[in-house]
Amino acid sequence: MNKEKLDDQLIEKTIEQRNKMLEEAKAKAERILKNAEEERQRIMEQNNAAIQSVIGSELKAVHDRIVGQAQLQGRRKILEARHELLSKVQKYALEDLKLVAKRGHPDFDYDEILVNLLLEAINAIDEQHYFISANEDDLGFLRENLESIIKKSGGKKIELREKPIEVIGGIYVSNADAKKKMENTIELRLENASKNLQSEVAEKLGVI
Repeated sequence: MNKEKLDDQLIEKTIEQRNKMLEEAKAKAERILKNAEEERQRIMEQNNAAIQSVIGSELKAVHDRIVGQAQLQGRRKILEARHELLSKVQKYALEDLKLVAKRGHPDFDYDEILVNLLLEAINAIDEQHYFISANEDDLGFLRENLESIIKKSGGKKIELREKPIEVIGGIYVSNADAKKKMENTIELRLENASKNLQSEVAEKLGVI
């Protein structure tokens, strides 16, 4: 084989090797690019998911905050309405009770109510000797009717304290040694009725 032919073969072989290397390099580059694109897509999807998650969390937080604020405002308005309603009811009831205690209400016999309040307290304490405190008007009535009240009590000993107390109406009762006491005043009855009304109104308004 002459030198010229040998050189041609070497050149051809070199070209073939170069072409093969180029094809391998091209294929490798394509694989690298493909992997890079896939990785880029994966990262973007992860980022988008993370962004969506953050946005979703923020939106949910905003939604919950708005709903929570609305619920608080609604509850506050209900509580304000309840307070206003109860205040009005208590105010009107107090005015009526004052009229009753002054013996000026056409629908109620306060003298009978007062005697019943006294007998109720006596029966609750369940002793034989009692001291009664009341306001000035009620003491006057009780003095005038003490004998009949004693009879209604079953003959128990009842004494009236001379010093009037500051109440709309009703009485304070204690036994002889003052170890047992009971308040049965208009104010206390109204307070107890108001508490019951508060529970009823709260239940109806759904704020319990």
